[in-house]
Amino acid sequence: MKKFVAVTTFNKAYYDGLAKRMIETFVQFWPKEVELVCYLEDMDSIDIDAPNVRTVNVFEQCNPELQSYLDFIGTHFSRGFAYKAFTFVDAARNIDADQIIYLDADSVTYNTITMSWLESLLPDDKICAYMGVTMNKGKWKGSNRQHSDSGIYWFNRKHPYANNFIDRYENIYVSRDVKNDKERFPKPNDAYVLVDCIIDAQKHSVESVDFHPQRKALSPLKETILGNYFRHFKAARKNDPEMDKFIDKITAGEDPYALEDEHKGKVNLKESGVHFVREWKKQK
Repeated sequence: MKKFVAVTTFNKAYYDGLAKRMIETFVQFWPKEVELVCYLEDMDSIDIDAPNVRTVNVFEQCNPELQSYLDFIGTHFSRGFAYKAFTFVDAARNIDADQIIYLDADSVTYNTITMSWLESLLPDDKICAYMGVTMNKGKWKGSNRQHSDSGIYWFNRKHPYANNFIDRYENIYVSRDVKNDKERFPKPNDAYVLVDCIIDAQKHSVESVDFHPQRKALSPLKETILGNYFRHFKAARKNDPEMDKFIDKITAGEDPYALEDEHKGKVNLKESGVHFVREWKKQK
């Protein structure tokens, strides 16, 4: 049986906003054999005690290049993505597992995940399983620009090409290409870095699993098999007090898509989550 380890990273504000619920739903729905490693950014500990959850200090765990990159990027909006990138690099290099699963701190699990399901997603001969995105709207229309939704993805650290993949990924940050090479990385975030490494691996005959081969959506989670197990709450939605009620309902077994239909017109439950309570209050 393969060994899976999930990883995430967050700061205190994220933990108070949604990351705590992410961890609670992990404990509720994931197999006990799967560990969740939380890379803490500005906290010493969390108030959840579970045998398959542990914490590490992101600065102590990750190499000094993380701090160097943070000093370089300063207060740029992409700063938060750097923690995620170096967390992934450290986990893929150093955690004893067959596969690493990255989970954004603003995602939650709402259905039971089994070991057999995990085993089915990323075959041994593939290096990564991810949600591919084709940028074909707005200024990207007609460009077929490749992107990814990196909120949840799998990495096969036992693949023969794994070290090459991680070396390339890390070097994109160390070299500052992620910020300076705007042709490859229109925005300096990990979603572009991940797909750059996937495309490079393909050039070396190393394939990945695309959970979203139809490429219909820019936020594709609910278009994929992952949508039956996870919800991802981006942008302002993670801070909305009403979010707890929605999470309580879906983790109790209510259909998230039915709830979305129920709230149409007064609460926007789109994956992007930009509106939610704000739009509801306008209509009151």
